[in-house]
Amino acid sequence: MKVCFLACGIYQQELEQVLKQIRTESLFDCELEVTYLPANLHCNLGNLKEGILQALDAIAADRIILLYGSKCHPDFYDFLSGYPNLVRFEQSNCIELMMGERMKELDRESKTFYLTPGWLDRWREMFDSGCGLDEVMLRQSFALFDRTLLVDTGVGEITDEKILDFFEYTEVPIEVEAGGLEVLKSNIITAIQQAIHVQSGEGHE
Repeated sequence: MKVCFLACGIYQQELEQVLKQIRTESLFDCELEVTYLPANLHCNLGNLKEGILQALDAIAADRIILLYGSKCHPDFYDFLSGYPNLVRFEQSNCIELMMGERMKELDRESKTFYLTPGWLDRWREMFDSGCGLDEVMLRQSFALFDRTLLVDTGVGEITDEKILDFFEYTEVPIEVEAGGLEVLKSNIITAIQQAIHVQSGEGHE
């Protein structure tokens, strides 16, 4: 049986580590593959929809796990309804998939903009790729946040230079929260289990 992840590129560093652990631990007797889409597709909902649909039609697998948050596109339910071999996540976005309930605790503390190591490496690509906002408008939008929280998943290189670069652009104080891969790994394992055991015509959302 072949299970393929169709994943936002923002997950690449963490997902590769999680899948490496899963393969090493021989948790599943199935073939696991990954297709990544560019993270900056998020900047245009039309491009995101088109990219996902094209990739879904091109993937040859028994089951596909869509590694996007449930709120990454407002019309997921409509345009994905024709793919019964698809497994989806209930969590709203990449941060919740990596942090779980901890994200809700942090949200109660203050208005927070979240970063992962992948975001920290790619934020210029995200912001400069046609999000519909110029630099002034982007900076103004960050005035709504009390802080930026960088979730250190333990994967990828986090340097003072990268943090300073982001701070100088947004002018929002940055805090670092120790994360890890445990929550994401648990979510990935659950999704693979669902992919393996789901019956024809059923899906998960």
